[in-house]
Amino acid sequence: MSTSKKTHILLVILINGTMFLFGFLENIKGVSYPLIKTEFGVSYDEQGRMVSLLSFSYTFFCVAAGFILSRFGIKKVYLLGFVFALLGLLTVFFAPGFWTVAACLFLIFSCFGLFEIGVNSLASILFTKKAALFLNLLHFMYGIGAILGPRAAGILCGMEGINWRHVYLFSVPLVLLFFIPAAAAEYPDSGAPDSGTESAPGARVSFTGAIRTPMVWFFGMTLGLMMSIEMATSNWGSLYFQDVYGMDPITAGAGFVSSFFILFTLSRLVSGFVIEKIGYIKSLLGAVLIIGMIFIAGFVLGPFGVYVLPVLGFFIAILWPTVMAIAIGFFGPNAPVMTSAVIAIGGLFNALMQLSTGYINRYIGAAWGYRSCLIFVAALVVMLTKLGGKVKKTA
Repeated sequence: MSTSKKTHILLVILINGTMFLFGFLENIKGVSYPLIKTEFGVSYDEQGRMVSLLSFSYTFFCVAAGFILSRFGIKKVYLLGFVFALLGLLTVFFAPGFWTVAACLFLIFSCFGLFEIGVNSLASILFTKKAALFLNLLHFMYGIGAILGPRAAGILCGMEGINWRHVYLFSVPLVLLFFIPAAAAEYPDSGAPDSGTESAPGARVSFTGAIRTPMVWFFGMTLGLMMSIEMATSNWGSLYFQDVYGMDPITAGAGFVSSFFILFTLSRLVSGFVIEKIGYIKSLLGAVLIIGMIFIAGFVLGPFGVYVLPVLGFFIAILWPTVMAIAIGFFGPNAPVMTSAVIAIGGLFNALMQLSTGYINRYIGAAWGYRSCLIFVAALVVMLTKLGGKVKKTA
């Protein structure tokens, strides 16, 4: 086997492992957040401000990673994510107060933004053929981590003498497991940008140039709508059934979200093969139309919708990886930087949509925030139809 082939296989293993790590670390919060609130006796307002700060950290570092990527290359972004993760995981164990804990978690969430850009940019170089298949499998690893992370945290916190701080500390060896080989590996753009050699993949356009590209904004807004629909279930679905139908969030709500993510993860394991046969745009349009029908059925059924709406997970799962596969093909050699800008714009757009959903809940009624996803679905159908036309023109 040639050295380049071995390097390719190693990088594929590393980014899949990193996505598992991403899902594992991020979703520990399902156990740690309530325990942090209880330990420090903070109000819901303070807890809310902490969560907002951490969301900002992720989005800010998605943007920052784009600039780092275009100047220093993928390896620097990717490894910096591990450094931030280790700093956060080690320091949170010793943090004495609520806001010092929040500062440590800020570092951990910063690593998520760096991983998001680093992994997806590297994937855009590694997966130039059958991109939708391999990206779905890549994001399947995130789902596995997201399932195991909170379960492991719950088991550990149930042991005598173990608390939520130990969960973060015990995650350090898992980070090192991938960090050490990642630091030693060779990368497609590991050469210095100003070394006088031919531009490496992902270094042919600046992040600023990417932000000024109209199609980057088109992809970004499309991705933002997809993220809004995806996050609506975990952010607002359980609350919808609690506030509108009086269901218990610990039993019915938890079961609802859990079922959603099980189907979500399963879909990413199997859907890529089907998408490659049907086609990317057709698969996305078909999935979005089915999503719309499931939403309508779930809302019409009232409280019984709790048994129908989790099926959304199976179809929502293909949205992110497939649109990114289209972007990789569309932007070609510039895909690493272009897609990093797409992800950053999508994240900002999604943040605005989540904020608007909160205002809808507050001023129009608790029933209408989650139901506003139907508006996102309609807008997404229009965007995907236009995207299909734009992609055909450049094919």
